[in-house]
Amino acid sequence: MMLPVRQAFLIAYSTGILWLRRNPSSLFFSAISPFSLLFVLFVISNGQYSQFAIAGSLVMALVGYGLALGQDISFYKTEYKIQDVFVASPVSPLTYMMGLALSELLFGLPALTVLAALVVYFGASVFNIPLIIATILLLWSSMSAMGFFLSSHMLHMRNATQVISFVNVILAVLPPVFYPIANLPDSLRYLSYAVPTTHASLMLQHSMGLPTPAEWSLGFGYAVQIAYLVGFVVLAKTKAIWRET
Repeated sequence: MMLPVRQAFLIAYSTGILWLRRNPSSLFFSAISPFSLLFVLFVISNGQYSQFAIAGSLVMALVGYGLALGQDISFYKTEYKIQDVFVASPVSPLTYMMGLALSELLFGLPALTVLAALVVYFGASVFNIPLIIATILLLWSSMSAMGFFLSSHMLHMRNATQVISFVNVILAVLPPVFYPIANLPDSLRYLSYAVPTTHASLMLQHSMGLPTPAEWSLGFGYAVQIAYLVGFVVLAKTKAIWRET
Protein backbone atom coordinates (compact mmCIF):
# COMPACT_ATOMS: atom_id res chain seq x y z
CA MET A 1 0.00 0.00 0.00
CA MET A 2 2.97 2.31 0.53
CA LEU A 3 4.30 1.74 -3.00
CA PRO A 4 2.23 4.54 -4.66
CA VAL A 5 3.38 6.95 -1.92
CA ARG A 6 7.03 6.08 -2.55
CA GLN A 7 6.49 6.39 -6.30
CA ALA A 8 4.89 9.84 -5.89
CA PHE A 9 7.75 11.09 -3.72
CA LEU A 10 10.29 9.70 -6.19
CA ILE A 11 8.59 11.55 -9.06
CA ALA A 12 8.53 14.72 -6.94
CA TYR A 13 12.23 14.29 -6.13
CA SER A 14 13.17 13.74 -9.78
CA THR A 15 11.13 16.63 -11.22
CA GLY A 16 11.33 19.01 -8.26
CA ILE A 17 14.30 18.72 -5.92
CA LEU A 18 16.82 17.74 -8.59
CA TRP A 19 15.69 20.65 -10.77
CA LEU A 20 15.88 23.12 -7.88
CA ARG A 21 19.37 21.97 -7.00
CA ARG A 22 20.46 22.92 -10.53
CA ASN A 23 18.22 25.99 -10.88
CA PRO A 24 17.48 27.52 -7.45
CA SER A 25 16.46 30.79 -9.12
CA SER A 26 13.25 29.05 -10.19
CA LEU A 27 11.92 29.70 -6.67
CA PHE A 28 12.21 33.44 -7.25
CA PHE A 29 10.66 33.51 -10.71
CA SER A 30 7.73 31.32 -9.68
CA ALA A 31 6.85 33.78 -6.88
CA ILE A 32 6.85 36.93 -9.02
CA SER A 33 3.21 36.86 -10.11
CA PRO A 34 1.36 36.80 -6.74
CA PHE A 35 3.81 39.13 -5.01
CA SER A 36 3.81 41.65 -7.88
CA LEU A 37 0.03 41.91 -7.79
CA LEU A 38 0.13 42.16 -4.01
CA PHE A 39 2.58 45.08 -4.31
CA VAL A 40 0.44 46.89 -6.90
CA LEU A 41 -2.74 46.56 -4.84
CA PHE A 42 -0.96 47.66 -1.69
CA VAL A 43 0.39 50.81 -3.38
CA ILE A 44 -2.87 51.71 -5.14
CA SER A 45 -5.03 51.34 -2.03
CA ASN A 46 -2.44 52.89 0.32
CA GLY A 47 -2.67 49.75 2.41
CA GLN A 48 -6.45 50.02 2.83
CA TYR A 49 -7.12 46.65 1.20
CA SER A 50 -3.99 44.89 2.40
CA GLN A 51 -5.91 41.98 3.93
CA PHE A 52 -7.93 41.38 0.76
CA ALA A 53 -4.75 41.65 -1.32
CA ILE A 54 -2.89 39.13 0.85
CA ALA A 55 -5.77 36.64 0.85
CA GLY A 56 -6.17 37.05 -2.90
CA SER A 57 -2.44 36.66 -3.56
CA LEU A 58 -2.37 33.42 -1.59
CA VAL A 59 -5.37 32.09 -3.52
CA MET A 60 -3.82 33.20 -6.81
CA ALA A 61 -0.54 31.48 -5.96
CA LEU A 62 -2.36 28.23 -5.11
CA VAL A 63 -4.32 28.35 -8.36
CA GLY A 64 -1.15 29.07 -10.31
CA TYR A 65 0.92 26.31 -8.73
CA GLY A 66 -1.93 23.81 -9.05
CA LEU A 67 -2.73 24.55 -12.69
CA ALA A 68 0.98 24.72 -13.57
CA LEU A 69 0.89 20.95 -13.14
CA GLY A 70 -1.07 20.84 -16.40
CA GLN A 71 1.62 22.76 -18.27
CA ASP A 72 4.37 20.53 -16.91
CA ILE A 73 2.50 17.37 -17.80
CA SER A 74 1.85 18.66 -21.33
CA PHE A 75 5.53 19.49 -21.68
CA TYR A 76 6.68 16.09 -20.41
CA LYS A 77 4.12 14.35 -22.62
CA THR A 78 4.57 16.21 -25.90
CA GLU A 79 8.20 17.36 -25.81
CA TYR A 80 10.17 14.91 -23.65
CA LYS A 81 7.86 11.90 -24.01
CA ILE A 82 8.50 11.13 -20.34
CA GLN A 83 4.88 10.18 -19.75
CA ASP A 84 5.32 7.19 -22.06
CA VAL A 85 7.85 5.81 -19.57
CA PHE A 86 5.36 6.05 -16.70
CA VAL A 87 2.55 4.60 -18.82
CA ALA A 88 4.71 1.54 -19.46
CA SER A 89 5.57 1.24 -15.75
CA PRO A 90 3.40 0.17 -12.79
CA VAL A 91 2.71 3.84 -11.96
CA SER A 92 -0.98 4.79 -11.94
CA PRO A 93 -2.26 8.10 -13.38
CA LEU A 94 -3.17 9.39 -9.90
CA THR A 95 0.29 8.53 -8.54
CA TYR A 96 1.89 10.35 -11.47
CA MET A 97 -0.40 13.32 -10.85
CA MET A 98 0.39 13.41 -7.14
CA GLY A 99 4.13 13.21 -7.75
CA LEU A 100 4.10 16.17 -10.11
CA ALA A 101 1.71 18.07 -7.82
CA LEU A 102 4.18 17.65 -4.95
CA SER A 103 6.91 18.86 -7.30
CA GLU A 104 4.93 22.04 -8.02
CA LEU A 105 4.34 22.48 -4.29
CA LEU A 106 8.12 22.41 -3.75
CA PHE A 107 8.53 25.27 -6.22
CA GLY A 108 5.85 27.29 -4.48
CA LEU A 109 6.62 26.40 -0.86
CA PRO A 110 8.69 29.52 -0.01
CA ALA A 111 6.14 31.90 -1.55
CA LEU A 112 3.19 30.06 0.03
CA THR A 113 4.91 30.10 3.42
CA VAL A 114 5.49 33.87 3.25
CA LEU A 115 1.93 34.56 2.10
CA ALA A 116 0.46 32.30 4.79
CA ALA A 117 2.61 34.06 7.39
CA LEU A 118 1.28 37.41 6.15
CA VAL A 119 -2.27 36.13 6.58
CA VAL A 120 -1.48 35.35 10.21
CA TYR A 121 0.38 38.64 10.71
CA PHE A 122 -2.44 40.74 9.28
CA GLY A 123 -5.12 39.54 11.65
CA ALA A 124 -5.44 35.79 11.75
CA SER A 125 -5.29 34.17 15.15
CA VAL A 126 -2.95 31.25 15.79
CA PHE A 127 -6.10 29.23 16.46
CA ASN A 128 -7.07 29.76 12.81
CA ILE A 129 -3.84 28.25 11.47
CA PRO A 130 -5.51 24.81 10.96
CA LEU A 131 -8.22 26.56 8.91
CA ILE A 132 -5.58 28.29 6.78
CA ILE A 133 -3.69 25.03 6.21
CA ALA A 134 -6.90 23.18 5.33
CA THR A 135 -7.82 25.91 2.83
CA ILE A 136 -4.38 25.73 1.24
CA LEU A 137 -4.43 21.94 0.91
CA LEU A 138 -7.98 21.79 -0.44
CA LEU A 139 -7.44 24.44 -3.11
CA TRP A 140 -3.99 23.15 -4.11
CA SER A 141 -5.30 19.58 -4.43
CA SER A 142 -8.38 20.50 -6.47
CA MET A 143 -6.41 22.81 -8.78
CA SER A 144 -3.77 20.11 -9.31
CA ALA A 145 -6.45 17.58 -10.25
CA MET A 146 -8.03 20.14 -12.58
CA GLY A 147 -4.68 20.86 -14.23
CA PHE A 148 -3.99 17.15 -14.72
CA PHE A 149 -7.42 16.53 -16.26
CA LEU A 150 -7.19 19.51 -18.63
CA SER A 151 -3.64 18.74 -19.74
CA SER A 152 -4.49 15.14 -20.57
CA HIS A 153 -6.73 16.41 -23.37
CA MET A 154 -4.16 18.83 -24.81
CA LEU A 155 -2.35 17.69 -27.92
CA HIS A 156 0.12 20.58 -28.10
CA MET A 157 2.07 22.60 -25.55
CA ARG A 158 0.70 25.87 -26.94
CA ASN A 159 -2.87 24.70 -26.35
CA ALA A 160 -2.04 23.81 -22.76
CA THR A 161 -0.48 27.22 -22.07
CA GLN A 162 -3.45 29.08 -23.54
CA VAL A 163 -6.10 27.02 -21.76
CA ILE A 164 -4.29 27.08 -18.40
CA SER A 165 -3.83 30.87 -18.64
CA PHE A 166 -7.51 31.33 -19.46
CA VAL A 167 -8.66 29.12 -16.57
CA ASN A 168 -6.25 30.97 -14.26
CA VAL A 169 -7.95 34.28 -15.07
CA ILE A 170 -11.43 32.77 -14.67
CA LEU A 171 -10.58 31.37 -11.23
CA ALA A 172 -8.18 33.90 -9.72
CA VAL A 173 -9.00 37.30 -11.24
CA LEU A 174 -12.69 37.57 -12.10
CA PRO A 175 -14.25 36.10 -8.89
CA PRO A 176 -14.17 38.09 -5.61
CA VAL A 177 -10.70 36.91 -4.68
CA PHE A 178 -8.90 40.25 -4.43
CA TYR A 179 -11.93 42.41 -3.66
CA PRO A 180 -14.90 42.21 -1.24
CA ILE A 181 -17.74 40.01 -2.44
CA ALA A 182 -20.15 42.72 -1.25
CA ASN A 183 -19.04 44.81 -4.25
CA LEU A 184 -20.85 42.40 -6.57
CA PRO A 185 -24.55 42.73 -7.40
CA ASP A 186 -26.72 40.01 -5.88
CA SER A 187 -27.06 38.00 -9.11
CA LEU A 188 -23.29 37.83 -9.65
CA ARG A 189 -22.63 37.26 -5.96
CA TYR A 190 -24.66 34.05 -5.93
CA LEU A 191 -23.04 33.00 -9.20
CA SER A 192 -19.60 33.50 -7.67
CA TYR A 193 -20.43 30.93 -4.99
CA ALA A 194 -20.11 28.27 -7.69
CA VAL A 195 -16.37 29.04 -7.97
CA PRO A 196 -14.06 27.33 -5.44
CA THR A 197 -11.64 30.25 -5.25
CA THR A 198 -14.43 32.49 -3.93
CA HIS A 199 -14.80 30.21 -0.92
CA ALA A 200 -11.05 29.88 -0.43
CA SER A 201 -10.69 33.66 -0.32
CA LEU A 202 -13.68 34.01 2.03
CA MET A 203 -12.22 31.38 4.35
CA LEU A 204 -8.93 33.27 4.50
CA GLN A 205 -10.76 36.56 5.03
CA HIS A 206 -12.79 34.94 7.82
CA SER A 207 -9.60 33.76 9.50
CA MET A 208 -8.26 37.33 9.33
CA GLY A 209 -11.34 38.74 11.04
CA LEU A 210 -12.86 40.37 7.95
CA PRO A 211 -16.66 40.40 7.63
CA THR A 212 -18.20 37.72 5.40
CA PRO A 213 -21.72 37.55 3.89
CA ALA A 214 -24.52 36.46 6.20
CA GLU A 215 -25.61 33.73 3.77
CA TRP A 216 -22.12 32.22 3.68
CA SER A 217 -20.57 29.88 6.25
CA LEU A 218 -17.38 27.89 6.73
CA GLY A 219 -19.34 24.68 6.27
CA PHE A 220 -20.58 25.92 2.91
CA GLY A 221 -17.05 26.85 1.88
CA TYR A 222 -15.67 23.45 2.88
CA ALA A 223 -18.50 21.64 1.08
CA VAL A 224 -17.90 23.43 -2.23
CA GLN A 225 -14.14 22.94 -2.12
CA ILE A 226 -14.42 19.26 -1.19
CA ALA A 227 -16.98 18.77 -3.97
CA TYR A 228 -14.55 20.27 -6.51
CA LEU A 229 -11.70 18.15 -5.19
CA VAL A 230 -13.66 14.90 -5.36
CA GLY A 231 -15.14 15.79 -8.74
CA PHE A 232 -11.83 16.53 -10.45
CA VAL A 233 -10.05 13.58 -8.84
CA VAL A 234 -12.80 11.34 -10.22
CA LEU A 235 -12.46 13.00 -13.64
CA ALA A 236 -8.67 12.61 -13.50
CA LYS A 237 -9.05 8.94 -12.65
CA THR A 238 -11.80 8.03 -15.12
CA LYS A 239 -11.76 10.56 -17.97
CA ALA A 240 -8.16 11.73 -18.25
CA ILE A 241 -6.35 10.43 -21.34
CA TRP A 242 -3.45 8.47 -19.89
CA ARG A 243 -2.55 6.12 -22.72
CA GLU A 244 -2.23 7.29 -26.30
CA THR A 245 -4.27 5.19 -28.70
